[in-house]
Amino acid sequence: MSLPTVNHHDAKTQAVYIDEKGQDDQIEDVKHLPVEKVTDTEAAPYLDHTLIIDEAENKRLKRMIDRRILPLLCLAYFAQAMDKGATSPISIMGWLEDVNATGQDYALTSTVLWIGLVAGNPVASQLIRRFPVAKVLAFSMLIWTALAFWLTFSLQVPHILANRAMLGFFEASFNPCLVTIMVQWYLSSEQAVISAIWHSFTSLSTCLQSIMGYGFYHVRENNGGSLKSWQYLLLTAACISAVATVTVFLLLPDSPTRARWANEELKTKLVERVRSNNQGIKQKIWKSEQAWETAKDPQVYALFALTFCQTLVIGGVGKFSALLINRAFGFDVATSQLLKIPVSVVGVCAYFLMAYLQQKYEQTFLTMIAFTLLNMVGTIVIVCVPPGDKTRVGLMIAFLLLQFFGACNTATSVVLSRNIAGQTKKSIAYATTFMAWGAGNAVSPQLFWSTWAPRYIPSLYIHLGLYATYILLALATRTMLIRRNSAKQAAKALRGEREDGPNLHAFEDLTDLQNPDYKYSI
Repeated sequence: MSLPTVNHHDAKTQAVYIDEKGQDDQIEDVKHLPVEKVTDTEAAPYLDHTLIIDEAENKRLKRMIDRRILPLLCLAYFAQAMDKGATSPISIMGWLEDVNATGQDYALTSTVLWIGLVAGNPVASQLIRRFPVAKVLAFSMLIWTALAFWLTFSLQVPHILANRAMLGFFEASFNPCLVTIMVQWYLSSEQAVISAIWHSFTSLSTCLQSIMGYGFYHVRENNGGSLKSWQYLLLTAACISAVATVTVFLLLPDSPTRARWANEELKTKLVERVRSNNQGIKQKIWKSEQAWETAKDPQVYALFALTFCQTLVIGGVGKFSALLINRAFGFDVATSQLLKIPVSVVGVCAYFLMAYLQQKYEQTFLTMIAFTLLNMVGTIVIVCVPPGDKTRVGLMIAFLLLQFFGACNTATSVVLSRNIAGQTKKSIAYATTFMAWGAGNAVSPQLFWSTWAPRYIPSLYIHLGLYATYILLALATRTMLIRRNSAKQAAKALRGEREDGPNLHAFEDLTDLQNPDYKYSI
């Protein structure tokens, strides 16, 4: 049953529907419209489509969200990246020898983590749909913090593999949670930058791990039975995760309507501010017709393929970065740890450059293709130039180019958040896309056979084929979305509707295909 709009706010309340007309004219335009149908029970008590939020008020609200929500997303992502990526810096600190890892054991520590994530994604997606999203995130963080402490004292490969598989299962909720929260709080036009900010904390975590690796590498054991150098690093990462878990649990609201620091008027503004997203706030009811639409929508399969193809590359590059710098390019252990700092810096710059270009030119897929071409150039250099004292600096520069493809992950997250609507459809699409993310990362280390060490030339040839495939997929997906936008615009023109209307279908829990006001990001 549709819920009526509740309008109990004073006349001073400002904006969400913004166009080139004055505020009085905008109110005149919308006040005679029929009461919108509302199925979004979370948002229903805080809706008023006649409210106008001017530019100054919109900026004030965004600054408030940036202060109260964004740091928590970044902290959570940082902690998760620290735990998940901790095996890379310790791989050259004696860890492999201490746990008696041989052959593909090191690659398997990554593969089983991502298999766990693939298994956990369908469960996580439905938990997010049914339960408060911030609490789902905090609970997952609590479990993986315990697993991080366990890994510190695991000295047998079977125990390590079990730990990593469980870590992946409970981290499955992580990216869907952050994307869901981002859609609840931020406009579509803001999401590229916001996604780049919290994704950049992966690179920042790598930077900190490198500094920790350099410092703890010089810690020497004594006869008193102190921890090994790599155990200090893992223990520090686990402590950071514990602090982050408590902070997120206490401070992160489950939605704008549940923010303890917001009064009733402010909650209405926060909800109405994201009306133009046409995605609502939260709807717990399962809709079979949306599930069936998801199964038939080629966009969902395109996102799956793009994500899988990309992570087949970046998962292996990240996992084997320390080994490549140390054993393929010829840098010593301490220098290799420090050289991951510029790798991290380039990664952060790539995230923000991707966001800037997306926002400036509104051409997400073309930007993704440009970044892919940079990776192709770097890969060709590493394949063609043999390592040596005179070439290792050049090889390191080429390796820095490989960091740009990682920024395509943020672009895919933005495409997913902007282009899928309907709560049931989103829950399935998020699950399938992040399953692809997990599956690609699970397979990617297995493209680096120990017999191909130290340069892994066959692995890099495979990467070149994946880059070409990714470019073709991006072009095909972009063409499909352009055609969908054209069809929606033509249908609106036939009905005599304005293209920038008041989005009265925003809280009906319609899918992107069902909602006539929906516009796809390309």
